[in-house]
Amino acid sequence: MPRIYDSESNPVDYCKPCFPKTEAEAFKKHGHEGDGPDGRGNCFGYDADHPDYEDGFMDYRCHTCRRKLKARDA
Repeated sequence: MPRIYDSESNPVDYCKPCFPKTEAEAFKKHGHEGDGPDGRGNCFGYDADHPDYEDGFMDYRCHTCRRKLKARDA
């Protein structure tokens, strides 16, 4: 947790409180948007691997509340 890949393989990050509680809930929000970047099929992924949120190089923010993500969100 807390990363989801939408149906077009775009990463969507969440803090723990905002992360969709079920895969079905996440799919309703992010899984119906197409067949991936090269037409290979739906690339939706729930609870996917994510980068280290405290690496200092990127400003990862929650998709919903926009709070800066920290190691505690992993």
